[in-house]
Amino acid sequence: MVPTPSDLVDACIFCGICSEVCPFYKATNDLKNGAMGKVEAAQRLFSGKELNDSDMETLLLCTRCDRCLGVCPVNIPVSDIVQGARAELRKKGNVPEKYKTIADAIIKTGSPTGLPAEKRRACIPDGYTPPAKAKYLYYTGCWSALRLPETSKATMELLRKANVDFTTLGEREWCCGLFLIDTGMLDESKRLAEANTLLLESTGAEVVVCECPSCHDVFKGIYPKLFRQPKYRVMHISEMLKELIDSGRLKVSKDAERKAIYKDPCPLVRRHGITDEPRAVVSSCTTLLEFDDNRENALCCGAPAGVKPVYPDVANRLAQMLLEEAKKKGADEIAMGCVFCMYHMAGVSKEADKYPKMLTLSQQVKEALK
Repeated sequence: MVPTPSDLVDACIFCGICSEVCPFYKATNDLKNGAMGKVEAAQRLFSGKELNDSDMETLLLCTRCDRCLGVCPVNIPVSDIVQGARAELRKKGNVPEKYKTIADAIIKTGSPTGLPAEKRRACIPDGYTPPAKAKYLYYTGCWSALRLPETSKATMELLRKANVDFTTLGEREWCCGLFLIDTGMLDESKRLAEANTLLLESTGAEVVVCECPSCHDVFKGIYPKLFRQPKYRVMHISEMLKELIDSGRLKVSKDAERKAIYKDPCPLVRRHGITDEPRAVVSSCTTLLEFDDNRENALCCGAPAGVKPVYPDVANRLAQMLLEEAKKKGADEIAMGCVFCMYHMAGVSKEADKYPKMLTLSQQVKEALK
C-alpha cells in the first residue's frame, strides 16, 4: 500500500539533516524554508490547524528537487509531502493566483507560457518536414520550442546530420504537465498522462528523445504510475548525443583551451542517475569543469514548481549563486542539461557579458563539429 503524504509526515524523525542541504535554506538562510520546515508545515495542515504566512511560504518554496531525499536517514520523499500539501491547499482554495493562471494555460493551450501551439514551428529547421512515422521521436519541451527555439533547432540539425530516422510533433506537442504534478493537480495530470502517452505512441516511435529533463522524468518515471507503461523507450538528449559521438556519426573536434562547467538538472541526476553521459559529451568538446555541488548533490536553479513566478527574488538568488561560481572557476561557458534552467538563469543578469555564456549540449556539439 502506497503511503499517503500524512503517513510520510508521521514517519519523519525530525532530525533536521535535510534542512541544511535544501536550496531554499541556502538561498534564504532561514531554517523554516529548509526541508524539515516544509514537513512541519504539512503536519499542521494535515492535522487541520491553520497555517501562518511562514508555513505557506515554505510549502510554496519548493521545487521538489529531491536533494533532501539523498540525505534522509529514513528515506522520506519530502517532495511527495509537499505535493500532497499543495493538493490540500488547492481543495481549500488557498493557492496563489499565478498557480491557477499557469495551470489554466497548460490545460487550455498546451504550455505554461500560454503561447499558441503554432509558435512551436519556429524550432523546426528550414527544409525539414517531420515524417509521420519514425524510429525516434524528438520531444522538444515547452521552454525549448517556445522560449529558446534555437536550442531544439540545434538538436534537430545534429540529428539530421547524423542521419537519424526521427520525427517531431511541432504544433501537436503538448506540455508534459509537470507543473500540474508539482502542485498537486493529480486528476488533471492523469488525464494528460493518458492523452500524451497515446499521442506519442501514435507516431510509432520506438524511442522518445527528450530535450527537457523534466519531460524525460515525467514520461519515464511518472506517467507509468498515472496511466500505464508506454510502448516506447525514453531517453534524454545527452544519452543520444553520446551514442552519436561514440559511434562516429557526429564528429567533433575538442578545444581544450575552452572550459565549460556542467550544470546537472535535478530530475536527471537524482531520479535517473544520468551523470556520466552529459559529461562525456561536454568533455568531447571542451575541458570539463565542475560546480562544488555536482552530480547527485547538484544545486537546484530555484525556478521549477511555481517558485519562479511566486518568489522570483529567491529563485534568482539560487541562479545567481550558480552564475557567480561558474565565473569564479574561470569557465568560458556553462553547459546546460536543461533548457528551463538556462532560460531562468539567462534572465537573472541584465549584463550579457558578465557571466559565462550558456549553451545546451546540442549547441556545444554543434560548435565543435569537424
